[in-house]
Amino acid sequence: MRFAVLLSVCVSLATTSLSNGAEFSQVRDLPALKMGATELDAILLETHAFIDAANGPEDFGRETVNVSIDGQNIEIPHLSLASSVAFPNAVFGFSYMYNQDDKPISSVTIDLGDSLRRVSVSGESGDKVQALSKLLEKDLRRYATATGGVKFRRVAGICLSMLFLTSLMISSAYCWNTRNYRALGMPICSAIGFLLVLLVPWNRFLPGFVLYQRYSPFFLIRHASEVSVLVLMAILAGIPLSYFLARRRANA
Repeated sequence: MRFAVLLSVCVSLATTSLSNGAEFSQVRDLPALKMGATELDAILLETHAFIDAANGPEDFGRETVNVSIDGQNIEIPHLSLASSVAFPNAVFGFSYMYNQDDKPISSVTIDLGDSLRRVSVSGESGDKVQALSKLLEKDLRRYATATGGVKFRRVAGICLSMLFLTSLMISSAYCWNTRNYRALGMPICSAIGFLLVLLVPWNRFLPGFVLYQRYSPFFLIRHASEVSVLVLMAILAGIPLSYFLARRRANA
């Protein structure tokens, strides 16, 4: 009987110890983002305030900020606001990390780059971990853009390259065989589109993440990604349009 009581007490203590030491984590992936430094600052300050409220004012966690400038990672060993860092007008990689063991919020990572945008939060309080991860996802998704990132560029590039190249071969053969030189707009549009897909630095126009020190006052520069997509769509639409215009002139 005593052995059974002793065994139950040991099991209870072990269960309590495991539950007290359990750590919860949340990982959320994000779409392509485009934002300004002051907008990111507001999110970092909000995150810092949430961590202080969850862990207490005596928290001494380690915070680091990494900024990717021209392919080089610059690490700042403390919380530094994006607007206070001297960097070119556009940065394509930024990360924030917080670490402090045995706390309700023990780890926070905001990793924003071209190939991956991810927020991960872990800690001993499941409610606070979930609340902070949801808050970060909600705040960052406000600056989501429909186009951008390595995966988007790769899929779109392969599809458009095949489309323009196929159109170039078919339309060139059509013009040559029919001697219908009024339809030269088809191979011309196809060639221009194919060259644009190959030669334009799309990683600058359609990045997975871009952080602006300040927004450009010029509309075309500020909306370069949207304008570049519209240009490609216009060239793509010009191929069938050239064909129908040539047919209409031939029938006139």
